[in-house]
Amino acid sequence: MRFIGRIEHFGSLIYDTIRREYIPLDQDGTNIILNLKPNTDPQILYYKYFSSKFSYPNFKSFLQLIQSVEIIDQNYNSNVRFIDNPDLEYYIQKEFISAPLKINFALTYECHLKCKHCFSNSGKKTQEELNQELKTEKILEIIDELEKMGIYYISFGGGEPFLKKDFIQILKKADQKKMNISISTSLSFPDLEKFIEMFHQEDITISELKISIEAVTAKEYSNVRGKNVFETLKKNLLILNDYKKTKNIFTRFSFILNKQNYTYLPNFLSFSEQYNADGIIFYPIYNIGRAQNHPELMLSNQDLEKIGKIIQNMKQRTKLEIDFFSIPFKFGRNRLYSSFGCSCGKTTIYISPTGQVLPSGFFIKYQNQFSLGNIHNKTLRQIWKENTTNQLNNLPTDTKCNGCYYLDECKGGCLLRSFDKYQKIGYKDPTCTLQ
Repeated sequence: MRFIGRIEHFGSLIYDTIRREYIPLDQDGTNIILNLKPNTDPQILYYKYFSSKFSYPNFKSFLQLIQSVEIIDQNYNSNVRFIDNPDLEYYIQKEFISAPLKINFALTYECHLKCKHCFSNSGKKTQEELNQELKTEKILEIIDELEKMGIYYISFGGGEPFLKKDFIQILKKADQKKMNISISTSLSFPDLEKFIEMFHQEDITISELKISIEAVTAKEYSNVRGKNVFETLKKNLLILNDYKKTKNIFTRFSFILNKQNYTYLPNFLSFSEQYNADGIIFYPIYNIGRAQNHPELMLSNQDLEKIGKIIQNMKQRTKLEIDFFSIPFKFGRNRLYSSFGCSCGKTTIYISPTGQVLPSGFFIKYQNQFSLGNIHNKTLRQIWKENTTNQLNNLPTDTKCNGCYYLDECKGGCLLRSFDKYQKIGYKDPTCTLQ
């Protein structure tokens, strides 16, 4: 079937395998779909189950809406296959999402660069180190498990994922499962044309390329990356633009902001427009990995406030989609699966190249304290269920956040930054300047 459904405590998530996106439904909408049977008379269904909840015109409008996106057909037959979940009652009772929405899968620590801000300390690895990484067969097994759990958003990263052995085979497997595939890459390696050709040959659909670009001049790029491959990046961006003429792929330029590069934000915007990016995403540098060796790059709260104002001005003069992960988190107050605050371990998880499962990749610095398990020892389904009782998911909100307008969405901000600052959990994000 075109649509795959997951029952959740708030209702359900319906994944569209053609558009490759989740559609959230509340409990009433979910119950309507579950009660639709072949040749159902909608009027009888309404008066049997839903007349006490909402009006018949509203009921008919909802049916017309889900008909328009083909969740049901014109005869009111459902086009949704709901996956089996042996632990469904447990998650409903816990009011916890039954599986992550997205997996951030780091395939390798191998990388041709040595960036100052790299959280995973990736770079050129020995064969012995590479042998400790997950084999292709295991990665393919994990992708099968993701499908069974109803996890359809997957982001492949590294290191440099294009350097992972059998990367095309891995992408092909995820694409066969109709997953929404994102790739995080520097796009500064010399073999992009070869990969583009294989994308065409295998007819692999990539939803998004997230391209890390922290500088827009050769000198600064070399300073950040530890290697001057700026001309290769620009050449590859032109190759990518040709590819986009035949394939619908969203290109998002990613910038890790530090003390030395944030004043060049307008230049980043011009560069992104010049090379036809569809969006930009900004992250502040984290005190993790190699960044720990460069305290001169760390941002102060005053810097973050300046950055926020600069980005607001940028948004007013561009059509590009711009995201900035600043505090407080502002997700919108009407989402069905909001109120999670920091997504780490709640709606997303990270799988390291060696199979370590963490709330996010940034927790690699504290993996001994916050590892959720290793997929060599447990299935991802087991790890996720045990994660519901994880200390990070059962924290009281810092009393300093009481009364904040954004409390329901933000829940105190970034868990990693808080722990890194105080070496204890449960404190307000130290980068938040709201009183």
